[in-house]
Amino acid sequence: MRRVLGICLWLLGVFAPAISGQVSRIGVDRRVELMAIIFKLAGNREFNQNNYRTYNADIERYFGPFRDHEAVALARELRGQYGVGFSSVMSIAIRLSDPPELRARVPFDSAAGWPAPAAAAERFVAAARRFALDSRAAAFFDDHRTIYDSADARLRRPVARDADFAWIASFYGVPRDRDFVVVPLLATSEVNFGPCAQPPGARLECYSILGHRRTDSAGFPTFDEDFVPTLVHEVAHGFANPLGNARRAEFERSGPRVHALVADAMQAQGYDWTSMINESLVRASEARYQAAHEGEEAMRAFLAEQRRGSWFWEDELANLFARYESNRSAYPTLAAFMPQVVAYFDSLPDRVPGMQRRYDALRPKLVALSIENGSETVDPGLTEIVARFDRPVRDDGWSVVPVFGPSGPTPDARARVPTIKWKSLGGSRAAFVRGQGLDSTGTTFRLGVELEPGREYEFSLNTPHGLGFRNADDGVPLAPYRIRFKTRTGANQE
Repeated sequence: MRRVLGICLWLLGVFAPAISGQVSRIGVDRRVELMAIIFKLAGNREFNQNNYRTYNADIERYFGPFRDHEAVALARELRGQYGVGFSSVMSIAIRLSDPPELRARVPFDSAAGWPAPAAAAERFVAAARRFALDSRAAAFFDDHRTIYDSADARLRRPVARDADFAWIASFYGVPRDRDFVVVPLLATSEVNFGPCAQPPGARLECYSILGHRRTDSAGFPTFDEDFVPTLVHEVAHGFANPLGNARRAEFERSGPRVHALVADAMQAQGYDWTSMINESLVRASEARYQAAHEGEEAMRAFLAEQRRGSWFWEDELANLFARYESNRSAYPTLAAFMPQVVAYFDSLPDRVPGMQRRYDALRPKLVALSIENGSETVDPGLTEIVARFDRPVRDDGWSVVPVFGPSGPTPDARARVPTIKWKSLGGSRAAFVRGQGLDSTGTTFRLGVELEPGREYEFSLNTPHGLGFRNADDGVPLAPYRIRFKTRTGANQE
């Protein structure tokens, strides 16, 4: 059986079904866990989403005393100075051999999309090597072998049963020049990554690094059939990213300009302009996967979800990919079709504002608020904030969140959100229950709060991702609505 990744790669797990002739491997990867742990200690939000509470508690007990280690300080520096986070953290992991050696297998160069100077990356890796030794990380990983084996087995089932890798490979028409690795990520939740790397003289390695969303009654992460779209998405990155990266110079004509038009939403999702291009290719191919496997209606629902996240061009790009599918004699691979994709993106900067205006016209609007937005004299004895919309919104999701910055909510932003004590349902107090807070018309939302004198508060209704309050009829979300106020120093003062 062919080795997937060459020397010094330490993956737990067993071999999974082939992807169009390529061998894929499923398993927890110590390099991935180590980098996630270091950047977790550094405070990166994306690595501090902890659904797997018992494992996260183990991480905190074991590695918490090393929060002031040089490697953690340098991780903060990489994030602050060069924006290293999300997928670029995983790009560090896959460029290295297993801990504690962490030998460089792939150079840290900009040609592969690496955002920081090579010297800064190499300095961090040297410190990470010391972190692995100083913390005795190998002992921690050995002690958790059982839960790693469990995660591998749970992820293997949907991979083997439900994911159509052959369709993905056929759609992209790629040569058999790459290996695919599926990695369950346990140190954080709710995020997924699809980095690729090519060691000199070796095959291209493409990873689907998958953070779990749910845990079972025993607290273990689950990977069920609902996870298949995520898996398809991340596997597609292994095909799409090399195409986008190969034409980076051409996409530079349009990518930065498009990104600037949707910067808040893209930054909240962790995308710079280059990753936005690759993500656009992946999502359009996902749409075609949906059409092939679930039908046109499922594809339309998927594309509506993309618009909610400000991916306004995905409908057109999916249609362009349909033209590619219908003319494979002229375009045997998506790589051959990429000049048409580049030309499409060249047309986007002047057209995205119109797409935004048309979508904004469909959004629900906040037409009344029970406090004056921006007031500095709000009564600290206030127990309820009431928002009224211009049309009914759904009661199956709402969002009252800290204000998002380029890397998500900061600790300061989280501290400015008022304490939410209860929500009023139809005018009478009710326990805090997600999805209950609207009146019978669906237009008035009551939020119970507990305020303190002389405090500044700030929060947002809805996220830049398009999550939260949505139209009752078509699911179009409220644009993020920022609410800021300050309470008086004493209650009930005029």
